[in-house]
Amino acid sequence: MKSIRIILQFLKKHLTLTLLAPLCVIIEVTAELVQPKIMSEIVNRGVIGGETDIITALGLKMLIITLVGVCAGVFSIYAAGQVSYAFGADMRTKMFTRIQKFSFSNIDRLQTGSLITRITSDVTQVQNVIQASMRLLFRAPFMFIGAIVMVFMLDLKMAYILIIILPILLFTIIYILKKTFPLFTIVQQKMDKFNTVVQELLSGIRVVKAYVREQGERERFEASNEDYIASSLKVSKLIIIMMPAMSFIMNLGVVGVLWFGEYEVADGRLNVGDIMACTNYMTQILMSLMMAQRVIMSITQAEASMVRINEVLETECELDLQSTGVSVPEEGDLEFNNVSFRYEGSNKDQLSNISFNIKKGETLAILGSTGSGKSTLVNLIPRFYDVTEGSIKIGGKDIREIDRKSLQDSVGIVMQNTVLFSGSIADNMRMGKEDATEEEMIDALKKADIADFVLSLPDGLNHKIEQDATNISGGQRQRISIARTLISEPDILILDDSLSAVDLITESKIRKALNKLKMTKIIIAQRISSIKDANKILMIEDGKMLCYGSHDELYKTSAEYKEVYDSQVQSAEEGKL
Repeated sequence: MKSIRIILQFLKKHLTLTLLAPLCVIIEVTAELVQPKIMSEIVNRGVIGGETDIITALGLKMLIITLVGVCAGVFSIYAAGQVSYAFGADMRTKMFTRIQKFSFSNIDRLQTGSLITRITSDVTQVQNVIQASMRLLFRAPFMFIGAIVMVFMLDLKMAYILIIILPILLFTIIYILKKTFPLFTIVQQKMDKFNTVVQELLSGIRVVKAYVREQGERERFEASNEDYIASSLKVSKLIIIMMPAMSFIMNLGVVGVLWFGEYEVADGRLNVGDIMACTNYMTQILMSLMMAQRVIMSITQAEASMVRINEVLETECELDLQSTGVSVPEEGDLEFNNVSFRYEGSNKDQLSNISFNIKKGETLAILGSTGSGKSTLVNLIPRFYDVTEGSIKIGGKDIREIDRKSLQDSVGIVMQNTVLFSGSIADNMRMGKEDATEEEMIDALKKADIADFVLSLPDGLNHKIEQDATNISGGQRQRISIARTLISEPDILILDDSLSAVDLITESKIRKALNKLKMTKIIIAQRISSIKDANKILMIEDGKMLCYGSHDELYKTSAEYKEVYDSQVQSAEEGKL
């Protein structure tokens, strides 16, 4: 019921066409039901009875009715197509808008591959069912009932054959459909898994080639593909059985009509034309049942798709709940108070009891081994995730009380995995500031020490970046990403190990430019030498604070920090860095 309600809500926008389509279908089916009756009169009165004049009159009548039916059918197809494609476009737009508001935890739970399937394959499935249903959902029952009524009107004894055959036919259809219903959900799940595998393989194709793992990944792809095919074939086998079973049973009915009709004609109780009409109506009944079976199966598949679409539409979006109207305080420290965090579904804290304070305009450096929780920590500041325990405050105001858009506008973050979108460099820069001027872009690029490179390109800021930014180096990607963040002039700048692909000289230039900026800066780095001038340094391990303070303080008081620093200095002296 929930799925039907959502669909009807979308169809209200196209109410006129939605109502006209089934009306035209009814006209089309009525025209088809009348034709066998007219044909029987032509045979009985015109051919056998010798009334040749009536053949032309009835033939012309049949032609006009046929043309009306065809016109109604064409319009119903047009209306159904218009409505269904409009529904698909509206649903994809709504889902995409919803997904854009998801927190990282929402995306982690639903998974990217599954979301792609839902917004493409699932919506298309429902769209196709709407298009088919607007015709077949009305055409099948109207033709089924109409053909039965016409048989009863022709000859009551002929109708007895239908009374015997129909229960057998309906039982066969219901039995097979009952077997196939649960399998559609399984097929959709296998499709999800297959899409996830394909996405991973395509996004990681360079890594696969670098390690010469083509054969292994091909086997993984084939395993997922075969798993999906096996589930699909299981459904298809049941569907394949249905078609010949229905045809066989209905053809038995036609044979029964011809056999019984022979005696009726011989005894003069029935005309040949009536037998012809009766067999036509039997065929129409078979066609209507086939249409009904197709609609029921499509609706079942669409129901599985609608459940998955509903899951996206009904997923609680934290952004919707946090339009508080409270802006980020203009002046204020960034404060972590006993912050703990664990990912959804995990039984272990990723961060435990993290507490520190940064004054506005200061620089905080975060050190730690891989997997220690550095990226998780900075992702809490713009509320990509919410803390499990404790609080994060800006200017004494808990960030959960601040309007989320205002919060995220004030926090600029350069991710560990740099992402540039296909399009021009200018297009990417405008992701940071939509109305940025060319001078503002160049100024931001200078701060990231990438302006000379960009301006040396033939198209300059209009240079096209290919998908996944394959036509520029990793260091260039990082620096353009930094410039894109700087152009938005955030109050808090977060660099999540986003200088790892640049050389030491370039890194030094960028840090000097950043030091001149008045914004609060949080820098995740691996080399202590590059961040030892930070106002505060936070060192974490396994999600827990090891030490916090300035470089001089930590070198004197923290054995762990001193050990890491000395080892890096020694390695540098030995030429290993």
